[in-house]
Amino acid sequence: MSVATQRQTKKSPIDWGKFFGKNGENVIFPLLGIILLIFVWSIVAKSTEGKISVLPNPSQTIQDSIPYLQNFFSTTQGDEGIFFLTLFSLGRVAAGFAIATLIAVPLGFWVGTSEKASKTVMPLVAIGKPISPLAWLPVGIVVFPGQLAPAVFVIVVTSLWPTLINTALGVKSIPQDYWNVSRVLNLSKWQVVTQIMIPSTLPYIFTGLRLSLGIAWLVIVAAEMLTGTTGIGFFVWDTYNTGEISLVILSLFIIGIVGLLLDQVVALVERQVVGKQQ
Repeated sequence: MSVATQRQTKKSPIDWGKFFGKNGENVIFPLLGIILLIFVWSIVAKSTEGKISVLPNPSQTIQDSIPYLQNFFSTTQGDEGIFFLTLFSLGRVAAGFAIATLIAVPLGFWVGTSEKASKTVMPLVAIGKPISPLAWLPVGIVVFPGQLAPAVFVIVVTSLWPTLINTALGVKSIPQDYWNVSRVLNLSKWQVVTQIMIPSTLPYIFTGLRLSLGIAWLVIVAAEMLTGTTGIGFFVWDTYNTGEISLVILSLFIIGIVGLLLDQVVALVERQVVGKQQ
């Protein structure tokens, strides 16, 4: 190494302050949020001591959860590990979400391109969107007897609204010049859909999909609680009935983490798909 190179190396040390600036914030602030959560949790748990129902503190929750975490991948019939319980729930969510998407996207295209369709469908959307998933469950049980179908039905009927609304909004936001070009080029309906509507509305569609998937994951927990279907939702209800509140809290963390991962997966797909269109 030459003397000039040595001098240049000495003059270019790593700027640790700059390195830890943004990176440090990405670590420190989430840690502060977790510490604050544990602090508030400990105070609330302390306030329940001596009462009939006691909220376990963080250390007690971890201690009670260790056996179930060790049994995380158990395949024993009737005593499945939390991994497989979550997998069962994800399967139902995937089925309901797929059906809802297949209904919502084409319907959104139709509503976005037809004023008559908009006037026909949007009032139904305005009525159906505020209805609680739990209110739909009895209808699902009557129409689709069994344990699995009612939960899937509730996911479909409650998660299709965001995708439908956002898809219709995306279609209505397409510049008029695009429609004029399609007429000049005499494009077929299929070409209009594939070459104009889908590329232009992808960001709107994915926004709706992320919202719909979040709703689907919320709904499956409540549906499994009431139908008694094996899954993470039923595990929450079952452990509550047996007084194992620590396991209820463990389930809440798992549900939250899985929901976050699902959202990030859709966001990753969105970046890949939308990025190729640009």
